[in-house]
Amino acid sequence: MVVIFSAIGILLWIAVLFAAMVLCGIIWTGCKLILWAMDLKPLPAGPGARPKALARPAVGSGRSVQRAPFPPVVARVQDRPRAQAQPESGVWPKWSPSHRLYKARELSLWQEQFDALDSRG
Repeated sequence: MVVIFSAIGILLWIAVLFAAMVLCGIIWTGCKLILWAMDLKPLPAGPGARPKALARPAVGSGRSVQRAPFPPVVARVQDRPRAQAQPESGVWPKWSPSHRLYKARELSLWQEQFDALDSRG
């Protein structure tokens, strides 16, 4: 009896896989038909393939290519003036006195809550 149920289970699993394969084939065929109806050119085959429009010219062709102009000269790091060691007060606005006061109040609130937890035990 167990052998019959096992055989039925295997046959059902094969049927499910076959149905999935047929469904994928139908979807693939439908996509190919849509691409054919839209008259799109297929992608080039292979990882390094390029379309003919982007292909490189033959080595012996007589075509000359203009070179790009040289980039402008940029000052080297050694030629630049040194930056200031201390930033100006406007650079770090979060370290203003009001922010320090806010952080001190927040820290004291946390400390009070921690002390309250510690005093229970």
